[in-house]
Amino acid sequence: MALIALTLVAIGVPFIFIVPGITGIMIAAAPLGLLIVLLMVINPYPFWLGYFFLVPILLILEDLFPLGSFTRFFGLFIVVLTIPYILLSKRKANFKVTAVGASLLFFFVGCCLSLLGAWFIEKALLEVGVFLGNLFLYWICVNLFSTEKRLRMVLDLFIFSMMIQSVTAVIMLFYGHPLARAMGTITDPNAFGFWLLPFITISFYLGFGANKWWKKIFYFSAFLFMTLALPLSYSRSMLLIFVPLEVFLFLRFKKPLLGVLLLVAGIGGFYIAFQEYFVMSGLNLMSFFTATRVGSIKWRSHFVLKSVEMFLDRPLFGVGNRCFRYMLPYYAEITPHVYSNVTHNAYLEILSGSGLVGFVPFIAAIIFALRNFWRTRRKHVEKKDRKKTLLAEGLLVAFIAQLGAHFFLSSEHHILLYMFLAFSTIMMNMVLNNKDKDSTLRTA
Repeated sequence: MALIALTLVAIGVPFIFIVPGITGIMIAAAPLGLLIVLLMVINPYPFWLGYFFLVPILLILEDLFPLGSFTRFFGLFIVVLTIPYILLSKRKANFKVTAVGASLLFFFVGCCLSLLGAWFIEKALLEVGVFLGNLFLYWICVNLFSTEKRLRMVLDLFIFSMMIQSVTAVIMLFYGHPLARAMGTITDPNAFGFWLLPFITISFYLGFGANKWWKKIFYFSAFLFMTLALPLSYSRSMLLIFVPLEVFLFLRFKKPLLGVLLLVAGIGGFYIAFQEYFVMSGLNLMSFFTATRVGSIKWRSHFVLKSVEMFLDRPLFGVGNRCFRYMLPYYAEITPHVYSNVTHNAYLEILSGSGLVGFVPFIAAIIFALRNFWRTRRKHVEKKDRKKTLLAEGLLVAFIAQLGAHFFLSSEHHILLYMFLAFSTIMMNMVLNNKDKDSTLRTA
């Protein structure tokens, strides 16, 4: 395949010199582009995995170049090419509507109905499109990562990626400005902690479930570096979830002493890295996290009250999905100047945006997903399969941690939530498929 790609490049390059301008470049790139399109149609799996890691890089480049439309087009392009492959695959199509899937469909209907409350906002339809993309993400993840092997591969890739970014962030801490947030990460430094939370949990569980020594080293190393890197996001909301999560993990596996040692080492290393800055500014570890953030708490409290007012005004259909920022001027007594006018609470944002017609099925999807993870874990406990039990429980705890984090995050960070909703369906499908196979064997 590499030889074919090089051959196509060699054939196309002369056209750059034969045909002048941008036309020559387009002709030169056309054969290689056609090859990529064919590969996507034939086997899109690696391209989807690439998409999950390339989009954050594109988001960084958006700060330098006008790539916003390209980033959205890239995601849409992958979706368009992947869906026909799923429909035309040799595998028997299974379109059974699960409880989680049905809830998400009703939720999207609620998102569309919320347009009734936001018909005068020209961006309202685009904001509903965000949830259509999330719905596609759920459905495609369920189809592409339907087997345990693929699911574990995806989790390993994310854990490896988060570990590399964490190592980079910790190293940059000692060479960069002390107030720089998690430098070297490909996700937004402020949201870096939110991405770390679930994979910290999963790596810990997979470390105890691993059978080979090198896998244990990999998972526990990832856990260590991600644990050290999460405070660098300087997100107090993430720390509110992270600290009790770490306590639970160490108590769950009866390693409290190890947790205490890690906490002491983390605080010590953090203080050493910032010691010069503390001496220079007169701050201590406590005031460092509180001195400049009082205004943030004030504005977030204000936004929470206004989102509740919006819901009470339009309880059925809401004011329009993700239209809080556009509606705030009609409710706020003062105009925010510093802090981004988003609710920083996904649940209140959906409640005020889509009303009860959207909020109820959204909560139902979460409840059904929790039930899927719990029932899957219980089935594996009954079969005394420790490895699969730890995987199911790890995903469950990671999902709960995310749900807690969404009390402090707006719905724009929902991509991971929808992935875990898909994982809950995948885990439940695995148990049901194995049950069918067992009954077939008994019948035979």
